[in-house]
Amino acid sequence: MADHPKLAPRSTEDIENQMLVDKAECKISVNVVDFYHNNRMVVIETQEINETGKVIYSRFKLHLSSLELHAPVLANFLTQALESVEGTEENPVILPFTTREFTCFLDWIHDREWRPFKIMEESLVDLLRVSSTLKADDGISYAVSGLESLRLPSARMLQLVGDFHHLPEVHCWVGPAVKDLIQRPLGEITNSEAQQIAAAYPTIARTRENIQRLLTQVSQRSFALKLADKDQQEEADLCLTHKECQKAWKSVWRENIGYLLLDFQKPLTYRELLELLQNTDFPKVNPSCKARMLNWLSRKTDYPGMKELVEEAVASIEDIYHVPRRGPAPENPKV
Repeated sequence: MADHPKLAPRSTEDIENQMLVDKAECKISVNVVDFYHNNRMVVIETQEINETGKVIYSRFKLHLSSLELHAPVLANFLTQALESVEGTEENPVILPFTTREFTCFLDWIHDREWRPFKIMEESLVDLLRVSSTLKADDGISYAVSGLESLRLPSARMLQLVGDFHHLPEVHCWVGPAVKDLIQRPLGEITNSEAQQIAAAYPTIARTRENIQRLLTQVSQRSFALKLADKDQQEEADLCLTHKECQKAWKSVWRENIGYLLLDFQKPLTYRELLELLQNTDFPKVNPSCKARMLNWLSRKTDYPGMKELVEEAVASIEDIYHVPRRGPAPENPKV
């Protein structure tokens, strides 16, 4: 059998030229040719400076069809660039992204079962940065959902709110992050976390002090409330020695409860306080009085004044990160 000569690899330009010849001779459909034609290809360049100060250039040659679905704003911009003789090898379109960021964006566009997009913090943040700049709504939604699924530390989530405060999709991260951080002793916040929330740290520290002051007042007053309302008591449950109940309640509170609220490292949450009161023996307190007191306390969700302190902290940090205030909930329409 005779050896066949080895053919040299053909360049993209040769293939495209041959396609034009085929079109002229065989009258191939214009749509098929246009799909591969050079006027649908665009050259994009990214630039970045490495550790040594050297500028690194990277080029991407893309077909516009790959961008039209997920990045229509970019596709429209590049289409106009091609019409003005930009986006070519000689005159590439320069985008304001690092090579890693734009590569990550393309990886998301070309996400396939056999080559899935990597759900990692770094890749999702890169995707969010590029998508927000290009107004690629699908990319923004994907990145936000992915970051939420990672359950990142609250300090990091708050830092991301600062980085992407112009995106309404991240505004809902502020409340949960702030509530978590103000419940932690300041000594547990690492230097790295303190740097991540540098702008918000003074507000968080001040709120912690206000909370401790509030708990100190609660510990000393033992919820300065009467144990039961005599006007609402059944005759069988009527407490005839109510003053003695109050005195006994305060005594047990002072000896077994109050000091736990002053634990600066881990003060009792309101829910923990209710459980402790339920399980603590008050030997000289009328059971009816204790039951009514616990019933009244259980209708509350937190210490008196705590909700206002937290809401004030959240609103203050929203202002720091330029997050618009949420308006009041719409009223139910009258029937």
